[in-house]
Amino acid sequence: MSERWLRLADRIDALNRLAARLGRWALLLMLALGTWNVVGRYAGLAIGRNLSSNALIEGQWHLFALLFLLALGYALQRDDHVRVDVLQSRWSPRRKANVDLAATLGLLLPFVVVVLIASVEPTLRSWAQGEMSPDPGGLPRYWVKSLIPLGFLLLGLQGVAQAIRLAHGRRPGLHDHHGEG
Repeated sequence: MSERWLRLADRIDALNRLAARLGRWALLLMLALGTWNVVGRYAGLAIGRNLSSNALIEGQWHLFALLFLLALGYALQRDDHVRVDVLQSRWSPRRKANVDLAATLGLLLPFVVVVLIASVEPTLRSWAQGEMSPDPGGLPRYWVKSLIPLGFLLLGLQGVAQAIRLAHGRRPGLHDHHGEG
């Protein structure tokens, strides 16, 4: 039975690695778009023509949201999240695992549930209204609002994978993922 749970944790890891790959592409697109917006602003002034737009500017923050929210679970998977190591540096591996399991079950997963509950209804409302940017020529807002529940769902799933590994005496983090990264 424990192998089945560990395979589930591996599948969740794979899903979050895929999401992180999409986030990496979003980063490259965001950098290219940001470069164009800066160059376009100054080159446009020089030639007397607007080479940027509200859609391009908003595209930058949409891509940032995509990158950030899709990477939440992956950061947890790699153990790249912020933690206070002042105390943990003195603890035994077993105590660290017990504290991590308690924090995952008592803090992380409840927080994820609260964010999911709070974000789903506004996201559905945004889709139903076809919410658009208030700026002229801006982008639709409904799809980017969908990233909030999606990102926190991925984070919650990774929290489940972490809890599975901790409950089975395995320390989560990049070193547990068969050398992938």
